[in-house]
Amino acid sequence: MDCEHVQKKNNRYEAQLPLKFNSPNKRSVQVYLNESLSSRIRSFGESDLDIYGLVSYIVFDLYSEDERSKNLYKSKKWICEKLEYKEYLNGSYTPSPTANHLKWLKDVKRQRIKKRNLTEIENEVYDEEILEQYVMLPHQKYIDEGIEYAIQVEFQIGYDIKSQRIIFPIHNQYGEIISIKGRTIFEDYEERDIYKFLYLYNFNKMVELYNWHRALYYILERKEVIIYEGEKTTWLSSQYGFRNCVAISGDDLSEWQVNLIRGLGNEIDIVIALDKDKRIEDIKKQAAKFGKTRNVYALWDKSGLFEDKDSPCDKGKEVFEKLYSENKFKIPL
Repeated sequence: MDCEHVQKKNNRYEAQLPLKFNSPNKRSVQVYLNESLSSRIRSFGESDLDIYGLVSYIVFDLYSEDERSKNLYKSKKWICEKLEYKEYLNGSYTPSPTANHLKWLKDVKRQRIKKRNLTEIENEVYDEEILEQYVMLPHQKYIDEGIEYAIQVEFQIGYDIKSQRIIFPIHNQYGEIISIKGRTIFEDYEERDIYKFLYLYNFNKMVELYNWHRALYYILERKEVIIYEGEKTTWLSSQYGFRNCVAISGDDLSEWQVNLIRGLGNEIDIVIALDKDKRIEDIKKQAAKFGKTRNVYALWDKSGLFEDKDSPCDKGKEVFEKLYSENKFKIPL
């Protein structure tokens, strides 16, 4: 598919999208080594693909599920060609329900899993004493990145000597600790083959919104919620005075996260503020999850304020305020 930097990582293969997508993320494409070869494209928020959908998206530029479904035969034919399955290649290719030439592909076709009721899922809660094993002091690396001492104290930034990671707790909507996230102090983490970020305690992040318990008062006060990708962006946003913010801890809103925000009522404006490497189509996809009865906005950098993978808060308070005041657009754009 012309992907680059293809590497095997534990239970999956990772790669960078082809040049035509203009994405610098070398881990954007992920194909998991399970029976269904489930796939995702992290840069564009596509987290529910099978191997056919991945081929349709990258090779044939089919971005909607409906388009991919109608053109499924193209992906199957392309895979056959690449694997030199010559018995099935001819100029009059058409999918046939009676043909068994693709039986081996059907065996790995993704099996749809019924959606679980996410409201019934609860993460394990840990006592505050769990933080006693860490050095609970602000870290110089984050100070160098512009995160003030007081903000680090507020968000409980610390350090884990054992794993050599800067840590901070993850809370549920009630303010209870459900995990600890760690960031490596090594800038050459890729060469060391270690993750930049790692959850030290497993949990289901699909049913949580980072910073919700701190931000809720400010969201209700300003009648607006700003949705970021990463936790660090909420720290900077709070430092700049925009405390009505939460983080997905990723780039794709789950059904549970959407419902939590929708539960605040129609009078709450929703502002989607993804990182610079996301396309306007990615923002529109997230916005569509809230339906047509909400006021949904996008912080979209039309002024060229940011570079590459910058988050909306990476260039300082003055630049963020300009982004917010001059580059906030109502969806549909």
